[in-house]
Amino acid sequence: MVKSSTKSKQFRLYILLAMWIGAIPCFAQTWVDTLDSYARESYLPPSRYMWTWQDAALLNTMVKEYEVSSSSQKQIYLDYIKKAMRVSMPLANGRTPNDVASGLGLAFLYKVTKEEKYKVKAEKIYAQYLKIRRTKDGAVSHLSRNIELWDDTMFMIGQFLLAMYEATGDQKYLDEFMKQFRIHREKLQDKTTGLWYHGWDSDNKDHCFICGQTHWPDKTTRQSTEIWGRGNGWIVVTLADALDAMGEKNQYYGELAGYLKEMIVRLPELQDKKTGHWYQLPVRNTEPGNYIESSCTAMFAYGIEGALRMKIVSDNSFAKSTELAYAGLRKYSLVPTHKKYLITQNVCTATCIGDKEYYLHRAVQKGKPYGIGMCIQFGLRYELDHGQRSKGQQ
Repeated sequence: MVKSSTKSKQFRLYILLAMWIGAIPCFAQTWVDTLDSYARESYLPPSRYMWTWQDAALLNTMVKEYEVSSSSQKQIYLDYIKKAMRVSMPLANGRTPNDVASGLGLAFLYKVTKEEKYKVKAEKIYAQYLKIRRTKDGAVSHLSRNIELWDDTMFMIGQFLLAMYEATGDQKYLDEFMKQFRIHREKLQDKTTGLWYHGWDSDNKDHCFICGQTHWPDKTTRQSTEIWGRGNGWIVVTLADALDAMGEKNQYYGELAGYLKEMIVRLPELQDKKTGHWYQLPVRNTEPGNYIESSCTAMFAYGIEGALRMKIVSDNSFAKSTELAYAGLRKYSLVPTHKKYLITQNVCTATCIGDKEYYLHRAVQKGKPYGIGMCIQFGLRYELDHGQRSKGQQ
């Protein structure tokens, strides 16, 4: 009887221990999985999703995770996107580029579910998008008050247009994407580096008085004076995604591949070799007061990783660059939270347009949907591609 009682107690303890272990969040082996868990479960659960460009950056991440996940995991991300769209639907609109951004979720849901309600709402957003103020040659203004082109715009509208193209197969969305990209590039590109200035002005009026400086355009070129890290990151990410969406046989593929290459060609030499990061102002990488910035680092590395995968570049310096970024983000820009998750740091807050000192004095924060989302996107893509490359070498 004593032995039986002891075994019974041991069995109960075993069951309690197993139940306790099962109640603990199962953290995966890489920082990417841990950051993903934090994003979905704590930082921005779908019940708190808002129809904003910030949250759209994380929504875009959930779409990409769905696309590369195993069939058993896809439901997690599909449920997240469905709920996020459901709770934010009352505010869904496409009246500004920033408003358009979240529409990618509706287009994605139509592609996956074929439910007509998602297509109808997404098409309404596109109809509103077509009414946004434009330059004389048809480029979408980032602001409604003044006609200005910002590099940020290409992510906000571009991801939606690409999602609509993938969902419907309608060429008009891809044609519109190309039109916008060409004009924005013409107005914003720095011919020396291949990177883009943050903004271009068309109307010579006061500018973004909310968070930026007034009178920022150069009097001759009408461009802003600085090449901002995350602004260029938005473009690099969108270019890589566009190439993935259209495939090599598409009529626009070669043109866009050239645009991606010209934007990343100097990035390895501008990267800080100690931290694996790029800077808030990437071309001023040796100037005092400049600082490493994690969101642009993840974005640049994501674009380079895409270019490597699609064989747009092959030089070893690019592969080394993504390796540095992957290790550097983990070491310098990911820190534990009080619940043993990971959170991003070294993230520049939301930013308008100004001079050099304006960018160098922007607040640096932890978290942010674009900081978290873009780190997940790059890390996930790097792990997948690195695994494939390792297999190919065996």
